[in-house]
Amino acid sequence: MDLTRPLDEKQTKSNTRKILRMYRQLERQAGKRITLAGQKIDDTPKGQFQPDRLENKIIRRLDAERECLEILEAVERLEDREKKIIQLTYLLATQCTNYKIGQELQYSERSIERLKSEALIQFAYAYKNGELLVWK
Repeated sequence: MDLTRPLDEKQTKSNTRKILRMYRQLERQAGKRITLAGQKIDDTPKGQFQPDRLENKIIRRLDAERECLEILEAVERLEDREKKIIQLTYLLATQCTNYKIGQELQYSERSIERLKSEALIQFAYAYKNGELLVWK
């Protein structure tokens, strides 16, 4: 990470949105609702045993679960307001509009748009040691 070059905010936010939009899909692939509490995977085969197929399925599930946990850990590192905005926008089963988020947090829609932009940059710094950051 080079701190002397300016951050390409547009590309960084694009990368961040892409990761956060994948969260619900990853959660479904993991086969359960992911939380930061310890998880146990039970993938007992049902029917004819096919070790390669089962192994691939378990690996995909574990990868999806690991990615979900990394996303949640990065969200936990955010300030409370930004954490709430990211959760309401990307992590809940029913994603909220800027209007609904604004009502809940008592901000205008325009302010929520600005705060969401700031939250995306904060998330990019927190996720995997800044992996999503793009420098000019």
